[in-house]
Amino acid sequence: MTYWRYWQLDSAPYSLPAGNSWLHRGPTVEEAIARIEFLITNRRSLGTLLGEEGSGKSSLLRYVHRRPPNSIDVPCLQTIFISMMGLTGGELFVDLANQLTGTRRSLYPTSWADRLTTTNSYSAWSTLCDYFQAARRQDLHTVLLIDDTEASGAAAESDLLRILSGNFPATIILSINSRLLSSVSRSILTHTDLQIELPAWDLVQTTDFIARSCERLGRVEPIFTDRASERVYQLSMGFPKHIIRLVDLALVAGAVCQSNAIDVELIEQVAQELPFQNVA
Repeated sequence: MTYWRYWQLDSAPYSLPAGNSWLHRGPTVEEAIARIEFLITNRRSLGTLLGEEGSGKSSLLRYVHRRPPNSIDVPCLQTIFISMMGLTGGELFVDLANQLTGTRRSLYPTSWADRLTTTNSYSAWSTLCDYFQAARRQDLHTVLLIDDTEASGAAAESDLLRILSGNFPATIILSINSRLLSSVSRSILTHTDLQIELPAWDLVQTTDFIARSCERLGRVEPIFTDRASERVYQLSMGFPKHIIRLVDLALVAGAVCQSNAIDVELIEQVAQELPFQNVA
């Protein structure tokens, strides 16, 4: 029997398919979504989404990608999600052009052994300029949701700055690890129209997430005791990524030992198997 069936859940609560649009919209997440929607519906150029590692920036961007705002102010809207992780010069142009035009093979080298060439990046940039020129005529607005901005190379940052300076009909949302903000070019940050903070959750938001993530999958009775939920918050410091890892492993461990509920003692045992120990 799978662990989620043991707990009388309809499916695994934290192994969601890519197309699933559920997101725990607590107060901090609601505020971030509202700010992103403001930027999009007002056709602003750039918003920066700041949060520490594990704060849920990627999940939030993917949620907006799946469920963009519906507004009469922006009747024609499309969203693109791209990670800047490890990108070098020209690759951002190529990835973006491929997603916008659907011509994935035409701009990439013909074999994995080939390197991205200057010709490829020039062709991709030309494609982008032509695309956005046509989009402006059709009143089509594009939302570029760009993750891991701090993890790109200097050449990729230059490409991003070129896009920002292109006066395209687009809103760009950059997610940035707030601890690594200084590594992002100031030339990019000066374009920011609105800064969006995504802080760690408080105790109430954490316990509500734990309860609702099980309730929405058919569980009527609570699985985690109040003390267990509080300990999850203390150990994770309210960062969603750590909360999910700890809670999911606790559900597995509880099913293995056939517990009736997840108590604080089980949380302590499970925490020893995880690489973070924020609380002594």
